[in-house]
Amino acid sequence: MQRMAARVVKWPKILLFGDSLTQRSFSPEGCWGALLADHFQRRADVVVRGFSGYNTRNSLALLPYVATDLKDVVGATVFLGANDASAENTQQAVPLEEYAENMKAIVRHFQNAGVKPIVITPPALDGAGWNSYCEETGRIYAKDEALTAKYAEACSGVASEMGVPCIDLHTAMINQADWQNLLCDGLHLSQRGSELLASLLAPAVEKHLSSSLPKDHILPLWSEIGANNSVEVFKEWCEKNM
Repeated sequence: MQRMAARVVKWPKILLFGDSLTQRSFSPEGCWGALLADHFQRRADVVVRGFSGYNTRNSLALLPYVATDLKDVVGATVFLGANDASAENTQQAVPLEEYAENMKAIVRHFQNAGVKPIVITPPALDGAGWNSYCEETGRIYAKDEALTAKYAEACSGVASEMGVPCIDLHTAMINQADWQNLLCDGLHLSQRGSELLASLLAPAVEKHLSSSLPKDHILPLWSEIGANNSVEVFKEWCEKNM
């Protein structure tokens, strides 16, 4: 039997790094990661590294364990700040200046590895909805929108200083009259909120990673390989397109 010479087909990877908003990114409501993966079908793999409850201090310490081997990773999203923006003297709280410095260090980590990062601001916070959720679940996580807005602004400032794209999700939400419905519990994204984020993120990734991602599908479409699916057809296609 004739065999095709071994050839490794590499899929570029896009890494999603963050807190529970990223951890939930393939869930039915928080589906922005799944929507991004669908957008880049047969062009890139989307890899999720989200950690519920983590702030930038935790995440910076975590980086050597989850983002050291970045082989084939061409881009990364950094989506942090929702937990940092907590009331003082709570476990999740990180002072605003430290948050900005931590974000810079995380962005720099990816840049030093040859990965192109995109930062996402924390979403707007519906304090009434979040407090109601906390009461129902017996949790106490003190957060409010005024504080969250300061962290979103700081996140945008970090992106500008570091010369990386920023998805200003906070502003995009606030500009909608019914923005509270973009959240499922006052903090985490609803399906509508996830769709909004994906609609902003996909074109930004396309632009930022234009030189790192294939413009078309990886490996031939079924209609391009002919009825006999011959080894020669695959070989010719790969030599021409890869």
